[in-house]
Amino acid sequence: MQKKRKILAVAVGALTLTASAGTAQAQTARAQTAPPFVAYHDLTSAQQTERFNTLRAQGYRPITVNISTDFSGRIRYAGIWSTSGRAMGGDLPWVMYQDMSADGYQRRFDQLAAQGYQPAVVSATGYNATARFAAIFIKNPGSRFVAKHDLSPAQLLQMTGTARENGLMPASVDVYGTAEVPRYVAVWVANPSRARWLVRTGLTQEDHDFEFKSHVAKGYRPTAIAVSGNNLYTTVWRNDNPGAWYSYIGMTAAGYQSRFTELKAKGFYPININAERGRYAAIWTK
Repeated sequence: MQKKRKILAVAVGALTLTASAGTAQAQTARAQTAPPFVAYHDLTSAQQTERFNTLRAQGYRPITVNISTDFSGRIRYAGIWSTSGRAMGGDLPWVMYQDMSADGYQRRFDQLAAQGYQPAVVSATGYNATARFAAIFIKNPGSRFVAKHDLSPAQLLQMTGTARENGLMPASVDVYGTAEVPRYVAVWVANPSRARWLVRTGLTQEDHDFEFKSHVAKGYRPTAIAVSGNNLYTTVWRNDNPGAWYSYIGMTAAGYQSRFTELKAKGFYPININAERGRYAAIWTK
């Protein structure tokens, strides 16, 4: 396993792997020859909306979405989309919403839950009235899940214990709020394979490096990583057999771009990306 290390590059940029929308014929042709996945980061809300419309029209569906705040206090988006069955929910109906307040997210949740949808990935940034959410929902009536937001670290761990007792496992986690008052949004789903898993919160990069070595040696892999505004990490670990994977933290936007290019050449694509104040964490697989 390749050891992760801190990336020190400082340039900022965005991945631009798709063309602008054109005629219906051109969109169809692109969809037929489209790469299996598309990834981007450091996009504004308007750019995220444009990318959403373009990729959906080309037959893509999202794998994950992340909303964050950069050093200037501006909202930024990262996302990963695919045309393969590995996209979020496979062939299940899906919807995505962005730029929601906490109340707006709750309203969407209530509305969609009544229609048989459940949150698959939820990301948040900011605090209180400034908090903004983005989420992917899939329609999967009857599937067991629990979703909560505005959780303190202690409440997250308490919910995690309850979820474990009820046969659930974490599918999505993100940290927002402030350094003094961190808050979590998380989703737990059914764990029919009874995979072993654990969650660690508030880790410095050095602590995360130590736990990385320890857990990987025991057969665990990270399935979700969330980075806070003060550069602390929360990681979900799972003991199963997913095949080859890579995970890196402490990356700048340019560092993430470099890793993306390097791993894409090896046939890997990101399945989890998380950022806050210009620092990125991501997980890749084949």
